[in-house]
Amino acid sequence: MPSESKPLLTAQTEKPNHYKYLKEFRVEQCPSFLQHKCTQHRPFTCFHWHFNNQRRRRPVRKRDGTFNYSADNYCTKYNETSGICEDGDECPYLHRTAGDTERRYHLRYYKTCMCVHDTDARGLCTKNGAHCAFAHGAPDLRPPVLDMRELQALDNPDGIDGDVAAPNALDRERNLMNEDPKWQDTNYVLSSYKTEPCKRPPRLCRQGYACPQYHNSKDKRRSPRKYKYRSTPCPNVKHGEEWGEPSNCEAGDGCGYCHTRTEQQFHPEIYKSTKCNDVQQAGYCPRGLFCAFAHRHAGALQPLRAVRRVRRHGQRVPLLPGHAAAQAAPPLAAGTLPPDTRVPRRAGLNLYYNT
Repeated sequence: MPSESKPLLTAQTEKPNHYKYLKEFRVEQCPSFLQHKCTQHRPFTCFHWHFNNQRRRRPVRKRDGTFNYSADNYCTKYNETSGICEDGDECPYLHRTAGDTERRYHLRYYKTCMCVHDTDARGLCTKNGAHCAFAHGAPDLRPPVLDMRELQALDNPDGIDGDVAAPNALDRERNLMNEDPKWQDTNYVLSSYKTEPCKRPPRLCRQGYACPQYHNSKDKRRSPRKYKYRSTPCPNVKHGEEWGEPSNCEAGDGCGYCHTRTEQQFHPEIYKSTKCNDVQQAGYCPRGLFCAFAHRHAGALQPLRAVRRVRRHGQRVPLLPGHAAAQAAPPLAAGTLPPDTRVPRRAGLNLYYNT
């Protein structure tokens, strides 16, 4: 994938902020929580764990080149409620902790691909905040650490063991949507994107918010082909800059206004009418096919002219005032990092993973 950096075959030097998260994030219990003084409990944004099912084991690449626990295969003995596994910390499989932190902050995946969400004015992820496990900008990317089987597959691509040489499960799923021709059709995207529920629970869907199906009510979108609604936010759902629950509107699906940010951004009156900030500033968009903003100059102009011709019930529909603001806050300029993660180029820590 273009969003992934090339993996290193030897022990690599990690940036201090990456090293800290790989080694310490949710590994120790919060001392302030034990004293009932943690201010990051609700909503839970603490760097440390509060309950046992939030606890994460530190990933280690052992001297024989294998990981202390798998980056892809989940344990069947792990209790997601109690956070207890029969095999304890020696279990060689992933524990499905709250937020799937063992997988997201694994040496194999942490910061190895770009986040699909923008950064806010503070330089933080608009969805995941300061603890986002995905990269925001090229300087925030890191190469994945491979285990011995993947290294052997790279050395022997024509090997007998097809499972070893094949792409891992996450890479296959990431490529699946890009290879599906129907999502290349703008009309299909407008009529189908986020209109059907994902067949798997959010914690099992590896596509996350890049999945073309919805995972919750705020992610859901009514198809404009089936429901008639304008690009204006529903006043019962959106207050200020915050989108509330669609259930706050008594009219339900019959309401003539947008109920979610997704409905507004992918509305025919809005879709592709504004240039993509990521493409303009960084030359690359992590949302790919599912970006609601124009990646080409011509693409940003044609929808604007088309909007002026759209009519509803015999009346011309005006452009939504400030419709460009439907796009989230622009990301940081290319080559910059959030203030708390910016490090000198020469800075680094040697993370050899069995220390």
